[in-house]
Amino acid sequence: MWYYQQGTERKGPVDEATIRSLISGGVISIDTLVWTEGMPSWVALQQTSLAAGMPVPPPSPAAFHAAANANVKDRVTYVLLAVLLGLGIHNFYAGYNTKGIIQLLVSILTCGLGWIFMWIWAIIEACTVTKDANGVAFK
Repeated sequence: MWYYQQGTERKGPVDEATIRSLISGGVISIDTLVWTEGMPSWVALQQTSLAAGMPVPPPSPAAFHAAANANVKDRVTYVLLAVLLGLGIHNFYAGYNTKGIIQLLVSILTCGLGWIFMWIWAIIEACTVTKDANGVAFK
């Protein structure tokens, strides 16, 4: 026998068939807290044997939008790193690690003499690069 929570009220006991009919009727969802004998605490229905074979709902549009924008790099940050430092740090920020290593090593191994060329290269990249290494456009 199962118990479920609806709002602040805990209901039950009901059998598994009743729980499944409540789900199909939209009364409860896979996020509803449930409990049965032998369980140490109340858990979301999706974490129990009741969830076996049930379709998982798609994420909400807000969650999808937040996940999609979680790794978007800021163009202003990229440009400022390129213009102010010119050492390849902007490329590390955008995920272009090989170019970043080349610019950093040339600047260091030439005792700073190569920095001016790396800075010019960085300025050109600041003006032309619009996507990170994964092909995602800067915001």
